[in-house]
Amino acid sequence: MNTAQKILSVIVSLAAVSAIAGEDRKPRPNFDLNGDGTVTTTELSEYRNAEFAKMDLNGDGNLSREEVTEYKAQMKAERKANKKDRFDRADANEDGQVSADEFAASTDEMATRMDRNGDGTIDRREMFKAMRGHGGEGHDGEHRKGDGV
Repeated sequence: MNTAQKILSVIVSLAAVSAIAGEDRKPRPNFDLNGDGTVTTTELSEYRNAEFAKMDLNGDGNLSREEVTEYKAQMKAERKANKKDRFDRADANEDGQVSADEFAASTDEMATRMDRNGDGTIDRREMFKAMRGHGGEGHDGEHRKGDGV
């Protein structure tokens, strides 16, 4: 099997894993795990394996319908909790409403955090680094701290 066939095989596998998990509305995954601007077959395999492992809740190497259903429920609960957290962080004066000023402050903070080299722009690499792991393996919530609504 040549390199192109291996890459295609991994991409098809990733699409199948996403379809099984019902995550077709999820943002496009970032296969560039080390953020160097290229995607290797190793990175694709690592991503695929990590996604499968997240869904294989009992660790037996197989996905049951129950595991996929539970995984989807967990992801939905996490998204719902994150939406509330983002609102609470943006509501700086804790009055239960986000004013235009609070909204602007929270989004300005997010943009500043994403602009890793401080040049006043967010290039493709900075965007990928900021969004790496979003909803995926290795997500530690760091890119969400203090971001806006």
